[in-house]
Amino acid sequence: MSTAVRPGRLTGAIAANADGAPLIRTGKHLPTTQTELRLVFAHPPRLGFGIAGSEGPHPNQLVVRLDPTTGIRLLVDAQADDTVEPEQISLDVEFAHQPGAQGATPYEVLLHAAMVGDSKRFTRQDSVHDAWRVMQPLLDAPPQVHGYRKGSWGPPAAGDLVDWQGPWVPT
Repeated sequence: MSTAVRPGRLTGAIAANADGAPLIRTGKHLPTTQTELRLVFAHPPRLGFGIAGSEGPHPNQLVVRLDPTTGIRLLVDAQADDTVEPEQISLDVEFAHQPGAQGATPYEVLLHAAMVGDSKRFTRQDSVHDAWRVMQPLLDAPPQVHGYRKGSWGPPAAGDLVDWQGPWVPT
């Protein structure tokens, strides 16, 4: 089976706002299937971390994992007493591994809400209307879509969107 995408057949898209800041990375056949929100904080000041000429501390990151597992990860730089350079450490909580965490999956929660008529988990009509107001210009004049090889992290243009803060961060 070929890992290349057939010519003329695109597998994903990257959306950006007017300033070029990334909003969405999505596609078929990426190396992993996951849904997460990643907040990358500003680069911290050096404050004695590392030696002169080193790259300095990495920005802290808060990662909220939604699918296929739910949890929170905090990535921070820390310097052990026996090291010269700080290293990024990961503070992870996977909700499924917490005591009493055998709750329903997000899809089960939505299905149950629909069955009992609980509308607060669903989008209101005015929000749907506003979403179409924002999306319709993109549908009328779609931006360029970049194809990429199956199993890759996307096209090189994806990296151009985040040059100001570093590369995309695979998990």
